Amino acid sequence: MDGRALSERLTPEIRSHAQELARRYGVVPGLAAVLVGEDPASRQYVRNKQRFVAELGLVSELVVVPAAEASTEGLLRTIARLNSDQRIAGVLLQLPMPETVDKFRLFDAIDPLKDVDGVASASVADFYRGQWGRFIPCTPRGVLTMLDYYRVPVEGTRAVVIGRSDIAGKPLALILGGRMRNATVTWCHRHTRNLAAICREADLLVSCAGADVGRPHLITADMVKPGACVIDVGFRRIGKGRFAGDVDFDAVKEVAGWLTLNPGGTGPMTVLALMQNLIDAARYQLGLERAEYSI
Repeated sequence: MDGRALSERLTPEIRSHAQELARRYGVVPGLAAVLVGEDPASRQYVRNKQRFVAELGLVSELVVVPAAEASTEGLLRTIARLNSDQRIAGVLLQLPMPETVDKFRLFDAIDPLKDVDGVASASVADFYRGQWGRFIPCTPRGVLTMLDYYRVPVEGTRAVVIGRSDIAGKPLALILGGRMRNATVTWCHRHTRNLAAICREADLLVSCAGADVGRPHLITADMVKPGACVIDVGFRRIGKGRFAGDVDFDAVKEVAGWLTLNPGGTGPMTVLALMQNLIDAARYQLGLERAEYSI
């Protein structure tokens, strides 16, 4: 499952929506990202987002805060400034955040019409209730697009989601098991007992751990049901300029029916979904409906 190719296919549609906003309303959507600390994966994601924003002719602002200087109150002031800036259509907080920061207060401080990561209470309430609402978090939105494009059966199937971050595993488990997709979901994490046995029952296996688990890969071929769809969301640094996912791609490709590339799978689709959410944010602020896409 090639996320880069699918992203390239949909990018002209995003560009068309952006051009319409500029032509009809004089709006060029701006994206503000707040990055706290020096996490290598976070910095890589931010670079990818800024590059895509520039390619689309949109505007970006990066706010970098050293971890030692980060505080909840200070970041709340930053969010308030971005909320009031009419040039900024979308605001995101790049995770992870330091433990000393109350990320949930920060999430809920984001203007609901600018919540392009889908983390504020208003956004969560929608997909918790099985509705799209305004925003679906970017990684789940990208995964749903891939499932649709590759025609992976989801309704009524057994799905396993590993990971409980607020922008990947947690919302994806809710969405897949909710009324939008109707899968039967087992939600796991690094502390789940008998993880391999649970994974072997999955028709759809999504791993979002992205952490060192003491071996090269969290998901190995013996953990995958033959013919299953395996989505690798994991992303961690394994050396200077080197990153890896959760899934042993070379071995699992011999077992799985569908398998995402990594890199080149969910990463490009997450960035694409962010651009879709940014376009939607600008449209909402103009009183318009969500943009439509062919996939």
